[in-house]
Amino acid sequence: MRDPGLYADVPMSEYHTWPGASQSRLKTLRDKSPLHLRYEMDHPSESTPTQALGEAVHVAVLQPDLFALDYVRAPEGDRRTKAVKSAWADLASDCPDSTILKPDDYDLCAVLRDTIAAHPKASRLLEGDAERSAVWDDATGVRCRGRFDLISDRAPVIVDLKTTRDASPDAFGRAIYTYGYYIQGAHYRRGGQALGLEIEHFVIIAIEKVPPYALAVYDITGDALRAGEEELDVLLARYAECEQSGVWPGYGGVTGNVAPISLPPWAWRQIDERTGNRE
Repeated sequence: MRDPGLYADVPMSEYHTWPGASQSRLKTLRDKSPLHLRYEMDHPSESTPTQALGEAVHVAVLQPDLFALDYVRAPEGDRRTKAVKSAWADLASDCPDSTILKPDDYDLCAVLRDTIAAHPKASRLLEGDAERSAVWDDATGVRCRGRFDLISDRAPVIVDLKTTRDASPDAFGRAIYTYGYYIQGAHYRRGGQALGLEIEHFVIIAIEKVPPYALAVYDITGDALRAGEEELDVLLARYAECEQSGVWPGYGGVTGNVAPISLPPWAWRQIDERTGNRE
């Protein structure tokens, strides 16, 4: 594990091998159990095509010069045909150190990059240090890590880029909870402050990956960020306990207690409608 600090030019594949409490690991702890988290850490999964495309989009938007060097557009046409297969082979030979993206994926990266660059607020926020890998020690004693998409030069802000199918306030508000972005914001702000950065805000540039590629800029502040801080305290304390004891329990905790369970609220509403018990 690296010492606390900010690191540039760390490949994503290397960053994911670092130990420590990341926002994705804390989300697993929130939604599942320490046992699931331990398994996840011991059995890292291969990058999926969706994740690989997401990384390419990040490079295109946050490091466009690097994107031009590291990515190339694949030939058009059915790769199963002899001519296109030969064109792929020639391109791989000519650009051995580049990642070849399918035409649709390459074009998506380009249009998202250009859309954000044309947005007055988003483009100004993206003036700063991109793709910084951070390591810090939390007050709980847990060694933490994070991948800051961008530390703005213009404001005390960490900016995060999210692609989505729906960037509207209602839909993205649900995503902020579902994917734990409010906890991520608290985690990153705390990490930045631990490293001497005057971070006050966690801002998300949310851009739709389908036409017309609408985007919104959201500042997670107020009650949502305070809730993230409170949950972060609980999750890191639990992480620290498991790390110190070496015990990573599943559902029911260490004792495996029998827990009562009933139906979720939405099910009761549907039952009441069918049985005529609505008030």
